[in-house]
Amino acid sequence: MKKASLSLMTVLLTCFIILSVGIAGCTSQAPSAPPAPATKTSTVEPAELLLQLSDMPANFTLVEKGERNASEMNEWALDIGWKKGSYAVFQKNDPHEISGATIEQYTSVYPAENISLVVPDTVQSWKNMTVEENSANVTLEEISLPTIGDSSAALKYSNTTDNTRLYVITFSKKDVFQNLFTNGTATDFETVQQLARVAAAKIK
Repeated sequence: MKKASLSLMTVLLTCFIILSVGIAGCTSQAPSAPPAPATKTSTVEPAELLLQLSDMPANFTLVEKGERNASEMNEWALDIGWKKGSYAVFQKNDPHEISGATIEQYTSVYPAENISLVVPDTVQSWKNMTVEENSANVTLEEISLPTIGDSSAALKYSNTTDNTRLYVITFSKKDVFQNLFTNGTATDFETVQQLARVAAAKIK
């Protein structure tokens, strides 16, 4: 059930040094200490960023998890410096459903200077894939949602030929990029939104 990541992301590394000097009449104040620059590199390993069973709603079980390898990544991802990643797959066990929904999480770490490229490239890759399918039965729509992490996007893929439906949330924070998928219903997509925020909060 492992899948190659669709792409990468990047936020430009920036340092802000603020030095302020206040002068009142003949009295001068010592320069205030500059604030520590915001780090754009996560200190948490990809395996630690994976959602846990305790993060999931009831009736989900962990099917598989592990590290991602460079051999799984596409050429574009490697060209912009993909470093490492991890993945986890959860299955919904619902006796009222013939096939339970799955939630899949894929994490990747890239150079901070390239991270801003990944979310827009992922969205474009999905659009290109939909065009290549060249079918009136296939649709892809972007779904609005509050920003997750530093940059994010959400998509809904539908294919009426086989009733395939897939929701995707893709986001980046610091130098980490994540994709979360579910093949379930709109209700499951709401669940994935909440889980994406939980996943983003793990990035320190």
